[in-house]
Amino acid sequence: MSRRAHVMLVVLVGTFVEPAMGGGVMSPYATERQLRQCLARPANASTAAQVECQAAAGKAYDRRMNLAYAALLRRLSGPAAEKLRVAQRAWLRFRNANSEAGRALFATRQGTIYSPIFAAGQIATVRDRAIVLETQLRILAVDD
Repeated sequence: MSRRAHVMLVVLVGTFVEPAMGGGVMSPYATERQLRQCLARPANASTAAQVECQAAAGKAYDRRMNLAYAALLRRLSGPAAEKLRVAQRAWLRFRNANSEAGRALFATRQGTIYSPIFAAGQIATVRDRAIVLETQLRILAVDD
């Protein structure tokens, strides 16, 4: 296997397993691990505390997404950077529309359990985009 093929394999596998991360890109699982630890604390057993844990994770994923996006824009030029901008704007529209649809659905439900369920869905949307952008950043690092 060539060095380049080996590096590509490591980059792609790193998206699905939790390796020791280098190059300033966080493990895809670090924020999830922090969220699970927060939710597992006995003091965070209430619905309100669970939603607070999820809000912190949501902010962390959003920060990761924005950092990866900015790093990609710095590394890409011309048409590639513009396509990324167009894709990110489209994703933001999707995220907002998906959030509104979720709010409408959960507005038809009664009970506090629906707050953390809604929050988990919101987090998943941003988490997935952060991981995609971080993976693209790792791919750009293959030839470094």
